[in-house]
Amino acid sequence: TIIVAITGFSGEDARELSLIAGCDGYLTKPIDIKEFPKQIKAFLQGKRELVSEGRREELRKQYEQTLVNHLMDKIKELQKSNSLLKSQREKLQRYNRNLEILHQVINRLQLCSTPESLRDQLLKELGAQFHFPRSAFLEVDHEQILLRVTETYGLESEKKWGDIRIRYNAPVFQRMFRDQQLLIFRELQEVPDSHTRKVLRKLGAQQFLFGILGSPLREADAIKSLEDVERLFDNLIPTLYNQQDVDIELIREHLQEYLSSEILYIGGYVFIDLPKDRGRLQPYDIKILEMLLRTAGLLYQNLRLREQLKELFVRAEKDAITDHLTNLFNYRYFTQQLIRECNRARRHKSRFALLMLDIDFFKRYNDAFGHQAGDMVLKKVARVLLDNTRSSDFVARYGGEEFVIICPELTKDEGRQLAEKLCHIIATTPFPREEKLPHKKVTISIGVAAFPEDTQSSRELIHFADAALYKAKDLGRNRVHSYRANDKK
Repeated sequence: TIIVAITGFSGEDARELSLIAGCDGYLTKPIDIKEFPKQIKAFLQGKRELVSEGRREELRKQYEQTLVNHLMDKIKELQKSNSLLKSQREKLQRYNRNLEILHQVINRLQLCSTPESLRDQLLKELGAQFHFPRSAFLEVDHEQILLRVTETYGLESEKKWGDIRIRYNAPVFQRMFRDQQLLIFRELQEVPDSHTRKVLRKLGAQQFLFGILGSPLREADAIKSLEDVERLFDNLIPTLYNQQDVDIELIREHLQEYLSSEILYIGGYVFIDLPKDRGRLQPYDIKILEMLLRTAGLLYQNLRLREQLKELFVRAEKDAITDHLTNLFNYRYFTQQLIRECNRARRHKSRFALLMLDIDFFKRYNDAFGHQAGDMVLKKVARVLLDNTRSSDFVARYGGEEFVIICPELTKDEGRQLAEKLCHIIATTPFPREEKLPHKKVTISIGVAAFPEDTQSSRELIHFADAALYKAKDLGRNRVHSYRANDKK
């Protein structure tokens, strides 16, 4: 394993000590992004930095002395800790047990893959490991401006908990959790909001813990988070797969809006019922629970942010390749797919057919009945095309009233057969007001070209299919024409 130190320390002593400690190389910050790959490559290819023979022994002694000093400091710290253990043995033993439990609980929470599973697991851990028999998770509904229960533990049989709706007064809750992660309410009168007291009284709650999963949004924190995410986002962009299919600026805009809202910072609230027979909670018990909620809050926010990012990327990618009116693939993605299909057919010495079709007299229909009626026709034609082609066929809107279909593994004759079937289906499908058209029906004309029979160029294939389409229109529409060498557009 090759070890390279990367550090802000630029002094010669620091470099030599790093090499003596076992590093093969030493790079100082700031990193030159252009030179960095070359530097790393050089180390991978065998480059090693060495300390001069005259300095090596002196530095080794210095390094060993440093290690001894560190070790002595650690020994002193341990001795001090041992004296504390002697004086507070019982309390610290319990605290250590709880820390171990906390560590195990956090490990299990880290395995959660969704925000919902983390909320459910957190309540189970509070019951099983920390012996709180009843608890609930309250999520903030920002549209209705209220808290509602999404998960419960030990309260499943009490339907009334699922019906809880607590008015969410954000400033009040922010003040409550300004300095603490967890609050103890030993009687309902301590609850600052009268409406909330009334709800809790109906539920039979008397003394309880109330904790926040996350932290209240502060302006300075929001600004810092946005700056951090901007840097993270800029570093992430070069690694994104298929960037041309993703609207980076749209994602950035949505992400900033998400990060600047309270939704991210307030993950929710945890209600923990305190049974009457439970002994008094010690300060270290509260501290352990605060650590749990703080860590769980970070995990929860990360899961929610990941889901938001995933949703944004999926939406942006779909928007980039989809025609919004028909939900077919758009022209831009069609051209990319056609190139991929040509390359695949060349590699495997296979073939495919390209169908280009046009709705006959569509402009007259649009002019007569308006664009909304025309849009309905486009949507219905798109649906018919999808329903009557194979799952392996690629259907896209080429533009206006034109559509294209890539048919892998079909010969030119087979492509023509499919085109004739589609022509017949469209002609027999009812459309609103179609009797006003010259043919008294909504019909389509289709041009067919084939790879490699007609050409091995994707650009020529489109041109030939388009020429065949125009020939089909010249011959009277509502028909199919296969490309021939003398067809001219």
